[in-house]
Amino acid sequence: MYISVEQSHKLDTIIKSYEVALRSFISDIMARKYQSHSLFDQTLKSISISNNLIYAKKFSAKLRKFTSTSSEIYSLISKCKASLDNNTFDNDVPYVSELIDLMLIFFSLHFSDKEIVKAFSSIEEFHYCCTIYHKTRNNLSHPASHPITISDANKVVYFIENGIATLNEKLFWYASKAYISEHIKNYNNHDNDGFPKHHNLGLAPSTHKSLLCRESVISNLYEALLGSNVRQRLAGSVVLYGYGGVGKTAITTEFLYRLIRDRKDNKHKDLSYLLFFSSKDEYLRSNNTSGELYIDSAKPEFSTLEDLQSLICKCLDIENVYEIKERGIIAIDNIENIENSEKQKIIDFIKALPRNVQFIVTSRNEESCEEKIHVEEFKNDDTGVTFVEQMVESEGFDINLRLGMAGQILNASKGNALIIIQILNIVDRQVSTFTSITTSLESMRSKNSEMIANFMYKNTFDAALKYLSSNGHPINELLQVISLYDERIELYSISKLLSIGIADAERTCNYLLERLILKKTGEYYELNEFAKRFVFIKLLPDRFQLGAIKEKIRIHKERMKLKLAQLDSTLTSNSVLHRIVNEWQPRNYIDTIVIAELFSIYGQAIKCVTQNNKRKYEQYLKEFDEHSFITSHPYVPLQKARLYKEGMYKFYRNDPTILMQVERLYEEAVESIEYDYRYLIGSLAHASLLMMFGIFLSQHLKEYSRAIRVLEDAKYFHGELRGKGWFIICNYLSFSYKKMHILTREHVYSEQLSLIVSEVIETAKTNLPKQGFDISQYQKTYC
Repeated sequence: MYISVEQSHKLDTIIKSYEVALRSFISDIMARKYQSHSLFDQTLKSISISNNLIYAKKFSAKLRKFTSTSSEIYSLISKCKASLDNNTFDNDVPYVSELIDLMLIFFSLHFSDKEIVKAFSSIEEFHYCCTIYHKTRNNLSHPASHPITISDANKVVYFIENGIATLNEKLFWYASKAYISEHIKNYNNHDNDGFPKHHNLGLAPSTHKSLLCRESVISNLYEALLGSNVRQRLAGSVVLYGYGGVGKTAITTEFLYRLIRDRKDNKHKDLSYLLFFSSKDEYLRSNNTSGELYIDSAKPEFSTLEDLQSLICKCLDIENVYEIKERGIIAIDNIENIENSEKQKIIDFIKALPRNVQFIVTSRNEESCEEKIHVEEFKNDDTGVTFVEQMVESEGFDINLRLGMAGQILNASKGNALIIIQILNIVDRQVSTFTSITTSLESMRSKNSEMIANFMYKNTFDAALKYLSSNGHPINELLQVISLYDERIELYSISKLLSIGIADAERTCNYLLERLILKKTGEYYELNEFAKRFVFIKLLPDRFQLGAIKEKIRIHKERMKLKLAQLDSTLTSNSVLHRIVNEWQPRNYIDTIVIAELFSIYGQAIKCVTQNNKRKYEQYLKEFDEHSFITSHPYVPLQKARLYKEGMYKFYRNDPTILMQVERLYEEAVESIEYDYRYLIGSLAHASLLMMFGIFLSQHLKEYSRAIRVLEDAKYFHGELRGKGWFIICNYLSFSYKKMHILTREHVYSEQLSLIVSEVIETAKTNLPKQGFDISQYQKTYC
């Protein structure tokens, strides 16, 4: 739980007022003990930090820093002492962190017998309160950076009150004891009410001291559930989905804690309840002796819809969940643990409640909620390194992170927040070395790897395999092929290696994508990092079957190489195909093969139209469908649209659905360039597509305004080229201008028509194509 923003301001005043007295206390003792820099420097160099001491590594590093800058530090201490003696504050002073570190380094020599230390139950408590005071002071100095927990605020006030009670009055020359005590009284008397009418957050798990590097997710939750200046419509439900251990539960509880803080600051006053219920049934922990990871079981709060409804009713003091009238938020944690039929009941229940009851759902799977937020693992980048470094500081781990160590941790853990914390915890407790634990995690054969794979995919991997297998999908074989392919794999190769249809391969892969078992880049699929471990541990067959799969993959790759070699030969001998491939700039070898095959299929299908063979023609249309699953290249829908147009009058006369199908295919081709193949924008291929689409809009759909927009773009993308295509575009653009003028009587269209006619006639004098465009007929029609 957090203190409110108003309380933070009051606490900040108290801390800053007391800071001068604390600074004066430490500098007074140090200056009186060391009246020369040489004595101070000599003593610093003589101090050694015992390896058995808590935070030994951290203090050893700080001691080295003080030793190297002893002259500067001593000068600041002297100035601080002068400020105390003269009651002036125009001098530079040491940072609070430096003074506290100095006090702890010189603790045994000069501070252990002081009354302020005796006011605490133990030396450890005194040290801990010093750390909390410094951390809170820094957080308050950076508004809106880190919220202050109630427990930390209470510790800080306790620390300051002990100082007021034990330190000499002369140290409080900047702010008197009475002044600080009065502010503490005001702080304690501040109305701490503001909690929603009902909440159970005291029972919610909180395994973190502070949430690190997840502010963007918290912001997304605020916007989805509470709105923003831009967004007014609120989501009824939001799912946070991601691997086990990436921080979904921590983010959820942090968000709810912040809402309570907001309530104290008179925000979101209409939130009457904040509830959290978890079906979590296990935790990933590390053995205190060996450092090995293990899965610890836990009792879930609910396992059925009836259980959940009973918990909600109990918390809200109602008889029936459908009696809820007030607004509030209910969090359902780890819903993937619930059996499928019960989970579906819960999802349906969420949808059935009015929108004043909002839900946050966490899951290892993508669930059917209104908003979906993917909580991803940390990458080995600036954000990931910052997370590791801040975690060491936040948790107080006695670890000196050397260059590259954070990156090693991120690589070994695959960026999983929980595993990062476990690694740091193991190293901090010295139950295993940094090298041993990271090496163990990087090895797929280690027990630690098996534990992590089991935990991260708990109820996800097994359930996915069971579901797909029961529906006749060769899921084990598919995962084996993907894991052994040694590179990212596309649907075409999956379908060939497993002897299944491309549509079936895509459905299976998409199901695995939703469960974070696979990831997709462009047209290519690969296993997620920890899914590789799961497959390695659970699914790889014996060495004989393994050899057979690898051989099958090898043969397939050889066949693909041969096919590409044959294609190169075909391109050399077929100038038309070569020109088409060059114009459409395939992104990879699969695109190249598909373009070549569709070029061939189109030619064969056109013969079927000529021969009036509808059955064979429709077989070729199905082949186009198959190729659309292989790649999203715009050439696929374009060729299918052209093929539909060729068969339209022969086989589908007066069928409006075919016109709609052709329109959709042209639009799909245009969208593919706009979103997936942006490097084709402005190319001749793009201009050619827009020309054909514009002609279709003008001649078949009679949508002249749309046709003008598309044809004008096609003309623009032709640039300075004045070939046959440019003249055809201008002809149909002229036709569309004329039609729009007749329909609207707006002069702008007649003016544009006049301009383009002049341009065409002038261009025809020097660049008229030898065939395909009749300039005299054009002049007769538009002049």
